[in-house]
Amino acid sequence: MFDSSFDTGTQLKTDDHASGDNDAASATDGTVSDRQPQTAAAKWEAFRETAQRKIKLYMSASRLTLGQGRWVAAASLMGALSLGLLTAGIVAATGSYSVETASLTAEKAPQVVASTGTETLDPIADIAATDMTDTDDRGELAANDDGAETTNASLMPARDADETGTPAISADNETTIAELQPAAPQKIETTVALKSGETLMELLMNEGAGRVDAYHAVAALRSYYNPRKLRAGQEIKLAFLDGIETADDATENDAEETASSRLLTAISLDPDIERTVRVMRDGDGSYTGNEIKKTFTESYVRAKGTISSSLFLDADRAGVPPRIIVEMIRMFSYSVDFQREIRVGDKFDVYFDRKFDENGVPVMEGNIAYASLTVGGKEHQLWRFKTKDGVWDYFDGKGRSMKKFLMRTPIDGARISSGFGLRRHPVLGYSKMHKGTDFAAPRGTPIYAAGNGVIEIAGWVRGFGKYVRIKHANSYQTAYAHMNGFAKGIKRGVRVHQGQVIGYVGTTGRSTGPHLHYEVHIRGKAVNPLGLKLPTGTQLAGAELKRYQAKRSQVVTQMAAAPVLTTVAQASSASDDTKAN
Repeated sequence: MFDSSFDTGTQLKTDDHASGDNDAASATDGTVSDRQPQTAAAKWEAFRETAQRKIKLYMSASRLTLGQGRWVAAASLMGALSLGLLTAGIVAATGSYSVETASLTAEKAPQVVASTGTETLDPIADIAATDMTDTDDRGELAANDDGAETTNASLMPARDADETGTPAISADNETTIAELQPAAPQKIETTVALKSGETLMELLMNEGAGRVDAYHAVAALRSYYNPRKLRAGQEIKLAFLDGIETADDATENDAEETASSRLLTAISLDPDIERTVRVMRDGDGSYTGNEIKKTFTESYVRAKGTISSSLFLDADRAGVPPRIIVEMIRMFSYSVDFQREIRVGDKFDVYFDRKFDENGVPVMEGNIAYASLTVGGKEHQLWRFKTKDGVWDYFDGKGRSMKKFLMRTPIDGARISSGFGLRRHPVLGYSKMHKGTDFAAPRGTPIYAAGNGVIEIAGWVRGFGKYVRIKHANSYQTAYAHMNGFAKGIKRGVRVHQGQVIGYVGTTGRSTGPHLHYEVHIRGKAVNPLGLKLPTGTQLAGAELKRYQAKRSQVVTQMAAAPVLTTVAQASSASDDTKAN
């Protein structure tokens, strides 16, 4: 009777009536002793002896049963089958695998634990958590094939350890892990100026924005400001995220291409001094625009001084902004000839409002509330006032409008080259009555309508070249000759207003150089334009005059308490007077 056991990979026979050889297999304490596994040579020898005995027995039995002839054929067949079985047995016997070997291998195999999906895959933590002990759970040592005892640690890569015994991570490992981490996107802010002929979309794409992003950003801006109004030099602030993978469609037929590009996140520009328009990228990738209106504090300032060279230069030294100076010149141009009447020692005084930002920096000038100009000892004063019909103008101390019926000089920056009266004609060569005043000026200088009226003639007139004549109220007419060309829309029957551009200086007709020939006619008779006493445009009266006088008194009181920017250095004019004496 046989009892098989595979705990050690060796088959053992036990029998109550076994021979003494089997009894010797029992240990003194009644248990079966451990046996070493058979070698491949011993297995082969046992198999060969068993096979020889079985073949001899088979041959003897077959001769007796089949007879000599049949036995030979059967022996041949069975021999072939036996040879096949022998080959299979040899392969099985010579294999290195055994039950005991498989058992030992399974004990040393690494245990694989499945991740739950909620754990963080941290390569540094995994390395630190690896079991680096030199023994297995039972403290047993592993054996090499040559019988030498080694530890599990010998199979692991050599690693440094700190004083506490904790394995250290090498610098190479740290560098590799850091390189695997993606770089964080960087925020980039820049300010660029629009180039001549460049569109806003082109500017955005030139700075690195994707075409689709640029298109949607401009569309969002258009709700608050028309990009077509942008001019060369306009500064635009842009914000990007650099290092973001963005997809951009070049055209509908092109495949989507993904490339490393700047991600446009914001646009900001100031269309004017009082507002800021912004476009921001939302979380869903769309763009939204908004408008921020700036708030300013407003206060009045005063500047005054003495003219030593020109009104413009001296007022500029006094801290008066250029726009306010130009407005002053326009205010007094109906009563003062700035080209010929201003002298050293004349004085100016101006009171105007300014707007300041949150830091107290002046950002914009408002309107002139009061201005005075003393020319040749005569003081001209004007106050700003809005009438009951909502129209504002400048009025003198008696409530008369600054605007005269006609302008004394319908051109800026010109010199008188020929006055009114009898003179020798420069072309004809004989004396002839000159019925107007000639103002020499560069070709193309604008010519203004001297007053409100209707155009009677706009065309070529013999001797005068390109010519315009305007009919005004009270039987007044003005004429403008030798023009280079007419302004847009100027033709017979068109109504024009005072100060409107009607043409440009030229030298057409009988002329020796570019200039304006200007005439004034009263009931068809030519008069001297410079000696003409012209009535004012508007005269306040009644309740309107009282309201104006109250406003004027209020401005005078405020001026007395207002800070003065500066005063033109009196030393300059004093030194000039000293030199003159």
